[in-house]
Amino acid sequence: MRRRYRKRDRWPLALMGILVTLTCRLNAQSVPPTQDLESHAGHVPVISGGAAYIHNVNGGVTSLIPQINPVLLVPFGSHVLLQSRTDFTGFFQRENQTSGPFKGKVFKTVDYAQLDWFANTHIMVSAGKYLLPFGMYNERLVPIWIRNLADSPITASIGTRNSGAGDGFMLRGVATQHQSFSIQYSAYFSARSDINQLEAARTAGGDTSIFLNGPRLEVGVSYQRFLQQRNINSVATYISWQPRTVPLDLKAEGDFSYNGRGYWIESAYRPQQLPIPVITRKLQLVGRMQQFFPLHGGGNSLPTVDTNRVDFGLNYYFRDDIRIVSSYGRSFSPQGNANVWNIGATYRFLFPLWPARKK
Repeated sequence: MRRRYRKRDRWPLALMGILVTLTCRLNAQSVPPTQDLESHAGHVPVISGGAAYIHNVNGGVTSLIPQINPVLLVPFGSHVLLQSRTDFTGFFQRENQTSGPFKGKVFKTVDYAQLDWFANTHIMVSAGKYLLPFGMYNERLVPIWIRNLADSPITASIGTRNSGAGDGFMLRGVATQHQSFSIQYSAYFSARSDINQLEAARTAGGDTSIFLNGPRLEVGVSYQRFLQQRNINSVATYISWQPRTVPLDLKAEGDFSYNGRGYWIESAYRPQQLPIPVITRKLQLVGRMQQFFPLHGGGNSLPTVDTNRVDFGLNYYFRDDIRIVSSYGRSFSPQGNANVWNIGATYRFLFPLWPARKK
C-alpha cells in the first residue's frame, strides 16, 4: 500500500536537505586536503563493550541482572564506519517475588546498527538504526560500564520512545570551533518501524550544545516532534561540568513532554587529591536527586503520580576497566515509599578482530 504524507510532515526532510546543502558549501570552502601519506594500518575492526552483574532489591523484591553489551566497529578507510551495539540482559526474580526459585529470561536487543560517513569536521551522515540524540542520558550514559548509578533517571524515557533509537538518517558535526569554545549539532528523521530488532517511532528533531574549553562546561538543548498517534513535542535542557581543579563530574537535565516534566541532578567525586592512602583514592562518591511531575495522567513508561527520589552511590575502581558498583536509593510517592539497593560489578573490554598491519 502506498503511504500518503501530508504536507506538514515534509518539513523534517526539507530541514535535512538544507543542512546537507550548507555543509557541502562549508566543505567546498575548507582548505584543500593534502595527500594522505599515512597507511591504513590502524583501520582494523574491533569488538568493544562491557559486561556487568547487578543484584537489585527494590521494595523487598530481588532481581538478578547479568548483562553483556558488545559493540562492533568496522572501519572502511578513514571516512566510513559501520558500528553496532547489541544488548544481552538477563532478568531473574523469585517465582513469588519474595520466595521460591529464581526464574526469568535473557532479552536480546540490537541497540543500534548504523553506517557513518565522515564528510569533514562539520558533518557526519548516519543511516540505519541510531540512538536518538535527546538530552544526555540516551546517547552518552546508558552503557553499564559508563553510568555512575545502575538505575536510569525517571525521565529517561522522555524523547526516546519507543525503543530509544530511530530508523532513518541523522546529520551531526561541529558547526564551529574556536580556541575558547565549540558548538555541536545533530538533526534526524526517523520512520516508523515494527520490524523485529528495528523497532522505531516516526519522529524528527535535533540537539545542539556549546562547550566552553576554559571551565570545561557544556550547555545544550534537545527538541523532538513525535509524528504518530498523538503528535507531541518534547524538550530537554542539560548541563555538564568537569572543573579542571577538582575531580568532580556534575550533570543535570530537565525534561518536558506531554506526559510529564521532571529533572535530575547527579554529581560524582573521586578523592584523588586528598592526603589519604592510595587504595582509598580509587573510590568514587555519587549522588543524584530527581523529581517528576506527571501531566495528562503520565504513562508511556513514566510515573502516573508525583515522584521524588534520592540516590547515593559508592563505587571502587580496581582499574579503569574493572569496578565494583553499589548504591542506595529512596523513592517517595503517594503510591508508597520504597528502598532501592544495587550492588554489582562492571567490566569494560576492547580488542581487535585481527592484528593491525605494519607500515
